[in-house]
Amino acid sequence: MQLPPYDYRHSNSALFREVQMQSLSIKNVGIAVTLDVGDFKNIHPPHKKKVGKRLALWALAKDYGKKDVVFSGPIYKDMMIEGEKKRLSFDHTDSPMVAKDGTLTNFVIAGADKKFVPAKAKIENNTIVVSSDTVAKPVAVRYAFDNAGVPSLFNKEGLPASSFRTDEW
Repeated sequence: MQLPPYDYRHSNSALFREVQMQSLSIKNVGIAVTLDVGDFKNIHPPHKKKVGKRLALWALAKDYGKKDVVFSGPIYKDMMIEGEKKRLSFDHTDSPMVAKDGTLTNFVIAGADKKFVPAKAKIENNTIVVSSDTVAKPVAVRYAFDNAGVPSLFNKEGLPASSFRTDEW
């Protein structure tokens, strides 16, 4: 289970979630993304049934070979620069990506100065295009990369994308 959003005060839980996502490269490892089930003031996520269902979906697909099970939300894969925009691609997009409440939020973008500003993000052909009027030459993008980790990117089945960053600053 991924670390849920919480007021960790002296640490950035997005860094820990990033390491958890990297563990997916290890054989027989799965994860339930929990950005949408936490309580910022309570370390124990109140929606345990959702977490259990997500872990069960992963097991059904990966351990029991169920082919018709969507078991993961979008997982960041890579990024391409297209002029003043960044195009992000994802794994696990057999189910279409959707924006919760119709709008993608919690994306930030930075240029070579490493100063992140709020970004516009839109879903386009199963990718996400991110830009900002104040960043002419984008270098990096982050999504929900903080302790609160409020998600807006999901798949059609309601499984959220994890927080991520394209930089290593």
